[in-house]
Amino acid sequence: MKIGIITILNVNNYGAELQAFALHNKLKQMGYDNEVINYLYYKNPDFKKEPESKPLIKTNFKNKLKDFVLKWLDKYSSLKYPKIAKIRKQRFDDFHKEHTVVSKVYNSYSALYKAQLEYDTFIVGSDQVWNPNNGTNIAPFFLTFAPKKAKKIAYASSFGIGDVNQAFYPQYKEWLNNIDCLATRESDGVQIIKEVTGRDAEHVVDPTLLLSKKQWEKILVPYKSDKPYLLFFVFKKNAFAEDLAYEIQKQTGYQIIRVCKNEIPLENDKNILNIRDFGPAEFLGLYQKASFVITTSFHGSIFSLIFEKPFYTITPASKNNNSRQQSLMELIGLEERLVKEGSKVDLTKWEAIDFDRVGKVLKNEIEKSEKYLEQSLTE
Repeated sequence: MKIGIITILNVNNYGAELQAFALHNKLKQMGYDNEVINYLYYKNPDFKKEPESKPLIKTNFKNKLKDFVLKWLDKYSSLKYPKIAKIRKQRFDDFHKEHTVVSKVYNSYSALYKAQLEYDTFIVGSDQVWNPNNGTNIAPFFLTFAPKKAKKIAYASSFGIGDVNQAFYPQYKEWLNNIDCLATRESDGVQIIKEVTGRDAEHVVDPTLLLSKKQWEKILVPYKSDKPYLLFFVFKKNAFAEDLAYEIQKQTGYQIIRVCKNEIPLENDKNILNIRDFGPAEFLGLYQKASFVITTSFHGSIFSLIFEKPFYTITPASKNNNSRQQSLMELIGLEERLVKEGSKVDLTKWEAIDFDRVGKVLKNEIEKSEKYLEQSLTE
């Protein structure tokens, strides 16, 4: 059996790269020949000119402006700090080439649909592949390009939001019913699928949790530091998260190490070390040695669990897109580690996580997820 996986990857994003790696390698460990379908429409500046690429939700002016600013900042940062940008890109490229087998590149919607893909089974992988706000046609992530006779499986696919506008239910129903086996990584996703299709979807863990701490340690690059540090994995300026980090620093004396989204340093404070050139392997090394973690990232929370690091996950006070964080923490009984911006934090309990108990809960959920994956592939 040959399996083709479609997901989001090669975007110089730690979570996206590592979840793609995790599912690909878990399937290898299970004995399945597989590769990631290299669908890189977002690397093609002309992809939006294709009529077929029209998104479900038209991008409004505010989001267009936001996308423009983010792209401009990425371009600006690489031009202002070319050496750092080169190192960062090379580390991502090296990790990608060494650890993830990919197909030829399909850089547009039409290229993917015209391709005669000879896989026996297709899997749409994790990440927010079913988010209606993705700015493009998300039909490929419902495996509509796959031959009718091929088996189609969803594993930990995410809507990225707590609910879907009912006006889109007919389109989502058509897309979801194209998939033989459905599994999502959020409880909200299970509910959405039930409401839209009447089908029962499985609630499974993110692919990164399918690999053990020891397996992740085999591919990381150790971070060399003699000082204990607080790992600050927050991409945007966030005064609440920063104040919390400073409070913990006052109590512990920990150095603060910040992982930056691109090459631009976000701090001028000499007490904060900005990491701007790390790839996925180096990023994992930071988690291995961290004494505490503050993050706004879903995968930032997951790697805190994998490496058994006490953490706080900061969530926006006003947004309705925290379902993935909420679902994960409810699953393992760590809701108190989710901290809404502006709320009070009891810093007398900042280290209080019973990882033995959490590990037992996760072990059970991981086994259920592995069972779903195996049954979907063999039945």
